Amino acid sequence: MKKLPNLLSLLRIVVLTPAMVAVACAGGSRTWFLAFFGVALVTDALDGFLARRLKAQSDLGRRLDSWGDYLMTAAAAVGVWRLWPEVVHREWPWFVAVLVGCFAIVTYGLVRWRRVLGYHTWLAKLMAVLLPVSLVVLLAGWSAVPFHVAVVLQALCALEEQVIAFLLPGYSGEIASMWHARRMRYDIRGSRGAA
Repeated sequence: MKKLPNLLSLLRIVVLTPAMVAVACAGGSRTWFLAFFGVALVTDALDGFLARRLKAQSDLGRRLDSWGDYLMTAAAAVGVWRLWPEVVHREWPWFVAVLVGCFAIVTYGLVRWRRVLGYHTWLAKLMAVLLPVSLVVLLAGWSAVPFHVAVVLQALCALEEQVIAFLLPGYSGEIASMWHARRMRYDIRGSRGAA
């Protein structure tokens, strides 16, 4: 049972994101794409919840969750680009901002520590809900405003993750916010000074 959270992350990585890309590249149904995307989002919500509930949190689980998140985001970008080209054409600066915000920390982590960073901050967890919901609202043709608000918050989330990466002397898996990272930095400095 303790392996269930990691299995959900693997399901997202190995099955659901490739299915999203396959449907999009085949010019398939928007409905099927959204169905796979919806199931991927559910696995994303459940893996962390179950890991905490089952006391099965681990560095491997955090890394799998981060990889799953980034691959799902890339698959969603491919799907939206292929299946909703009119929306991408109209909203392209906002989509570029989302992708830069999502992948800036990945690039920084790979360059600095040769690993994908996933701090799982409070704001990142909020964005995991707000961004997909606002994207569905946009794709349904209801309103672009929620998506624009989510993009601004995503930019703040990306900025916070960059600040955390600059504050910490090395890789750390889960940090609630940049204030927690700041406190952790001072705790580390204090323990070095006491030694």
